[in-house]
Amino acid sequence: MNLLKKFWNDEAGLVMSAELVVLGTVGVLGATVGLSAASTAINDEMVEFGLAIRSLDQSYHVEGHQSCRAWTAGSSYQQQDVEISRADLCGQIERAEKAAKKQSTIKRKAPPKSEELRKKMEKKKTIKRKNKKKKNEA
Repeated sequence: MNLLKKFWNDEAGLVMSAELVVLGTVGVLGATVGLSAASTAINDEMVEFGLAIRSLDQSYHVEGHQSCRAWTAGSSYQQQDVEISRADLCGQIERAEKAAKKQSTIKRKAPPKSEELRKKMEKKKTIKRKNKKKKNEA
């Protein structure tokens, strides 16, 4: 009885296995939720960064040059309006998200059962026989 009382009162740093399982479960769940939130936040920031880069005006114009016997051609580029570009980019992102959702919800049919396959094969055979009879009669 005295030994049982010693074990009951002993708290020398031993972690019970049930406590360890609970701590591990909480840790894994917390890490999973944290990584999911971090992934979403990083994706949102990347989209914002892409839109910010697209908002920079990249238009330019370089005059050509002509002298005695040589010349260089000029060059220019006029960028599309930023609001139109951003609307196009947002539309592309929305279409990609819809396509990803659609692809994840595609339902696949189960393969046909052997009875169904036999019936189909029998139908094909009877059709072939009928066609042969028609050819022979003609």
